[in-house]
Amino acid sequence: MGSSYQTVLATGDLADVRTAVAESGQDAVVIPVGDRRWAVVPAQDDGYAETEDLAELLSRPEGSVAASFDVFDSDYIVAKLFRGGRGYHDYLSDQAYVIELWDEDDNEILLDPLGRPYPPNATPPTGAYGADPAAFAPLGIAPIDETALSAALRGPVHMAEKQHHAILHALNLDPRPLQMSYKRAVTSGLGV
Repeated sequence: MGSSYQTVLATGDLADVRTAVAESGQDAVVIPVGDRRWAVVPAQDDGYAETEDLAELLSRPEGSVAASFDVFDSDYIVAKLFRGGRGYHDYLSDQAYVIELWDEDDNEILLDPLGRPYPPNATPPTGAYGADPAAFAPLGIAPIDETALSAALRGPVHMAEKQHHAILHALNLDPRPLQMSYKRAVTSGLGV
């Protein structure tokens, strides 16, 4: 069993970040990861923390962007990027992962972690989806090494948390707080 965690990367003023976290009603720790860049580490419920609605709220102030990150069992990363309270980009580190479900007639349904369906006998694509450095660049601090960011987004990397670290590092951010559990963030003493 690998690592799983959910965090949000937010840009903008700390006061706006705190306001959005309060509006969300979620318990979360806010930790600086760069100039006007914040890790928002929400409390988990049964090992999972909802991050998309929180990222949407964090992206509402003018000029702000936010990304929700979900690292699942060291296998893959799902990132959803928001600006102006709306999603503008989705990322999946490996499209080969699918979830098997069955409908009410017991027919098999395959979905990838972004919710895209595939026919039961189809072979899903491989590699990353949405590996666009330009989409991620507003989250980082200039100068961003687009070659390193592109390589980190494309992968493949054996452990998803290592790939997440490489993406954040290429954005010139401190990756550690964005890879913490809520419990670890609370006890780290790094929260603001």
